[in-house]
Amino acid sequence: MKKSLLLAICVMAVVISCKPGTGQSEVGSASGDSTKVNTTVAGANADAGIDSLKTDTVSYDKEEDIFKLGLSAEYPVAGGDSVVKAVRAFINDFLGGAYDGPLADGKKMIKRNGEHMWGIFMERCGDADTEDANELFLYMTVGKVYETKSFVSFLASTSQYTGGLHGIGFDEGHTFSKVTGESFGYDMMKDTDTPAFKRLIKEGLRKYFSNEEEKKVLSDEELLEELVGFDGSIDELPLPDSEPYISEKGVTFIYQPYEISYYAAGKPEFTIPLDAVKPYLKAQAIELFLSK
Repeated sequence: MKKSLLLAICVMAVVISCKPGTGQSEVGSASGDSTKVNTTVAGANADAGIDSLKTDTVSYDKEEDIFKLGLSAEYPVAGGDSVVKAVRAFINDFLGGAYDGPLADGKKMIKRNGEHMWGIFMERCGDADTEDANELFLYMTVGKVYETKSFVSFLASTSQYTGGLHGIGFDEGHTFSKVTGESFGYDMMKDTDTPAFKRLIKEGLRKYFSNEEEKKVLSDEELLEELVGFDGSIDELPLPDSEPYISEKGVTFIYQPYEISYYAAGKPEFTIPLDAVKPYLKAQAIELFLSK
């Protein structure tokens, strides 16, 4: 699940909000922290049907002076046993991996990870010039972005500012089979090192960097100038470090800040439509798509 991506985080200003629910319980303390569970209905889209993975939104928030921490996750509470267990384990791992109790208890899971991540966050803020900072923060969230009767995809996001010139944020998608609980990423793909697939990557980045409002499409030379984090051939672009995931329109790829371009470019992201990406999918992944 690339836990190393979380541990390598350096910093960005994005505020993460939780979805409102129909019911809520809250636990607070004198230390300024709180843990919440918001009951939500399942179904990220109409394709999910009666086999939807039902979730509660669990959250942990703590604030002391200019230091702010927020963890939030759409946490499975009902659905197929295999996928519920797999997604719960992934969320626990992404949010810090500090909780080793029964994962059915989302409130305890996020509270323990919140306490753990607060300690890590404060260590990262150790050298910050607090006189010049209005706010230092760490926000982490996991949310369901697409669901069908056969699979469900989540987006895990982290944003942090612990001092310096600016913050930074990371997004990574994960797709789970609702039958087996198996997670699909690059292992659902084949022939990604071929010239034909490299062209799909290039065209995805070209679309991201081109100005649609001005209807300006970048040439290969202009695109290469945008990719300051890469010094190779425009026809040999690397795949993103983070795993691809299945979204509503195809397979989505995300480069993290600085991975292939400059900071202001954000997180270059694009989706290769199913018709184009299908030749590069293994049989299991195609079956997931076709059983929507």
